[in-house]
Amino acid sequence: MLNFAILTAGNIASKMASTVQKMPSINCYAIAARNAQNAKTFAETYGFEHWYGSYDALFADPNVDIVYIGSPHSHHYQQAKQAILAKKHVLCEKPMTVNTAQAEELFSLAKENDVVLAEATWTRYMPFVPALKRLLQQDAIGKPLSVVCSFGFPVSDKARMASPELAGGALLDLGIYPLTMASILFGNELKELSGSCTKTQAGVDAFNKIHLTFLSGETAELDSNMLKELKNNAVIYGEKGTITIPSFWHAEQFIVQPNGAEPIEYNFPHQISGYEYEVESICNAIQNGWSECLEMPHKDTLCILNWMDRLRQQWGIHFPCEN
Repeated sequence: MLNFAILTAGNIASKMASTVQKMPSINCYAIAARNAQNAKTFAETYGFEHWYGSYDALFADPNVDIVYIGSPHSHHYQQAKQAILAKKHVLCEKPMTVNTAQAEELFSLAKENDVVLAEATWTRYMPFVPALKRLLQQDAIGKPLSVVCSFGFPVSDKARMASPELAGGALLDLGIYPLTMASILFGNELKELSGSCTKTQAGVDAFNKIHLTFLSGETAELDSNMLKELKNNAVIYGEKGTITIPSFWHAEQFIVQPNGAEPIEYNFPHQISGYEYEVESICNAIQNGWSECLEMPHKDTLCILNWMDRLRQQWGIHFPCEN
């Protein structure tokens, strides 16, 4: 049983904690927060054995096996680096870093220190993904031609979204999901990448539209928006029908609609919350001595970061934590 630790005591950390406490293969070992009382309350609430009022104290604990990092994007690089140098396996919230160069450095460090480093883009780990790929390979809708995908919620009032210092904006927090969906479907080889955005007064993107054309000819039309709720689904168009994925970023079902036939619904209910799959994956990698998670290989993390780097360069968006 692996000793699981959580860095920070915010909202997403609470979701992860409530998940791992229901996983018999995980020992809820430690929580660290900048405020000791918050860490203590969190540990008592979710049944963690130890709590720390500093991150350094957590990294210094020799019994910690895995550190889950749920802090704002701007902090991921430095915190993951500290954990890796302390010989901890790391599951880091998406985006793992704010740019490709930071991620390349961390992956190199992880290799040197013989630990697993994985990005927690939970969509990649969901059970609907391999089932969807199988159906596409089986010609369920003929040759896939394109995907249209949107993701938006009114969250611009949150500091992590609004602040350039926290690497805010719609792209890194929300847009990463439609980009991930396109990559899952069509791979990572692009012929064209373009996009447009509208910025806030602080200089981060409030909403954006992205167009991808893949080398093999498929296209993706992607929207993300932190000002309003969008359809929040993905629709795959093929020569012989469509597949609709409601709540695509953590989907529990998809609907196949062949041309001229009745729709077929496929269901994949989560075991707990959906966070369990990424935890199971990194545990599997650790126990098998692998350097990366099968569902979230390093090349896919680097690909999406590269796409977002290129888009931000087009839009003139640069974060202070990149200096």
